[in-house]
Amino acid sequence: MLQHVRELFRVSQQHFKRVEARCGVSGVQVWAASELKARPGMTISQLANALSIHLSTASNLLDRLEDNGLARRERGKNDQRVVRAYITPAGETMLRRAPKPVQGVIPDALDRMPGAALTRLDQDLEKLLQFARIRDRRAAMKPLAEP
Repeated sequence: MLQHVRELFRVSQQHFKRVEARCGVSGVQVWAASELKARPGMTISQLANALSIHLSTASNLLDRLEDNGLARRERGKNDQRVVRAYITPAGETMLRRAPKPVQGVIPDALDRMPGAALTRLDQDLEKLLQFARIRDRRAAMKPLAEP
């Protein structure tokens, strides 16, 4: 069992290293860019939900994408409080170079698992965390590949 956990963690790390080597940005930045391409005009809260991260983490992530010229923000014409994010042509070029799956191997594998298996896995991982006797629920909202 421990070998499986190690293998899953290591293949995830290797994938993110390949992403960074090929794209020049972190794996979570590539995933965020792919979400912006799939849903142009996302709000920061929608991006945070899509990546299962904190709103502040999504905002910082978008800052990095903008700094690299991979995304841009626009304020709403009717409501200046609404900020929408879009991928730039440079971001689209970067995505074409990105190794697949862009969201990472663990989220991709979870997306492809049958519902019943996901439910069992979720319950069993919850039990594992209980047996670990230490929790950091904030860690659940941080990406595996730190931005």
